Amino acid sequence: MKNSILIAFVILLLLIFVIVILGFFIPKNYVFNFQDNFIVTNIFSNSNSIKPKICEKRLWEVNLSKNLIYFFENCKLKEIIPIAYQAPEGKWYQTPTGYFRVGIKKEKHISSLFPVYMNYAVQMYEDFFIHEIPYYLDGRKVSSSFSGGCIRLETEYAKKFFNLAKPGDLIVSYKTLDNLKINPRFVFPVNLKGFFIRQRFNNPIRNRWTFSEDKRIDYIQHAGIDLAPLPNAKDLNVYNIFDGKVVKIVKNGENDHGLGNVVITQINADLTQTNADNKNTNESRIKRMRYELNNSRDIRELPFVNNSYNTIRDKFVLYAHLSEINPKLKEGDFIKKGEVIGKVGATGYGCNYWRIGEDGCDKNSPLDIHLHFEIKTKPTLESPIEANCFIYGRETKCYGYTPDNPQNYGYLDPLKFLSE
Repeated sequence: MKNSILIAFVILLLLIFVIVILGFFIPKNYVFNFQDNFIVTNIFSNSNSIKPKICEKRLWEVNLSKNLIYFFENCKLKEIIPIAYQAPEGKWYQTPTGYFRVGIKKEKHISSLFPVYMNYAVQMYEDFFIHEIPYYLDGRKVSSSFSGGCIRLETEYAKKFFNLAKPGDLIVSYKTLDNLKINPRFVFPVNLKGFFIRQRFNNPIRNRWTFSEDKRIDYIQHAGIDLAPLPNAKDLNVYNIFDGKVVKIVKNGENDHGLGNVVITQINADLTQTNADNKNTNESRIKRMRYELNNSRDIRELPFVNNSYNTIRDKFVLYAHLSEINPKLKEGDFIKKGEVIGKVGATGYGCNYWRIGEDGCDKNSPLDIHLHFEIKTKPTLESPIEANCFIYGRETKCYGYTPDNPQNYGYLDPLKFLSE
């Protein structure tokens, strides 16, 4: 009997020892319990597992895919702050993505868009702030999760962010490509594992300061997506998403309108293998289509084999800001799905124009290397449906931007297009 009790006691001690050891070495899950939602995130004991997008003395990363804000100091992770709410994607007032600098800070602040208090407000970009969940002027707390573009934090985290953030800190607001599912008929234009969404479709960009009640007047919208490489990315190639034809090549500085080195291809649905069991028929079709393409016949005149591809007929793909263009590409040539278009870059206006900070050919700030990627209904640099944008203090045609939702001007959401 005594031996049995002793054995049981020893086993109990061993179990306690194992639990303590596992609790020390295994990463813990911390659950942030909010009013109407739960945010669960893994905080690793080794913070070196999370790397910054750019190495600066002070950097805030706003990960809109995971609803988390990371604070890096001297390139090392110091804080992780959960986001309570962000604005709905696809609207003109969606939470902006891109590179910004922390602006003004107001412990007590009234919104410029809605009659509410936004305490512990830190300016992220123009009219867009990071702040506490707001409350009405009569003191009632806003119960809706709706946001007009700002990022909302629970009070505890709003205070922490407010106290830590300093004017001038770099902010990188972005989305990841981690859970993106691409339709297998397409190839994604860059290596999914090595890039992030630096600027998304329909992203608001301020271009004037009229201070009108209708804030949309002061903003233009991004007509494509910008895909930027992660710091450790090795594959910087840009890939053709679908079989088709090279219809336009524009060299940097040759009336590129800020888009730099550009390749535009025309999607041809007839070149896709619609029946994997009918390989010979498909190869015969490709040979026929190559002949038609090489004889400059317009793809739009060619018959469809499979009506399920009607959604991609007469679509054009624009790849911009390339550091270099594949020298083998020629206008009018057939181009296969997955063929290299070129490499990502920061080209525009005849130089490496685009920077993290102030843009310009004579600037020394780091290059803003990315692919500007558009799906559109005409093979033009400007918007397919004519529009004017107020850029650099004057009205001009719209290149890469539109006055409001790009879908009103002949553009398609690239991510939606590739995933359907």
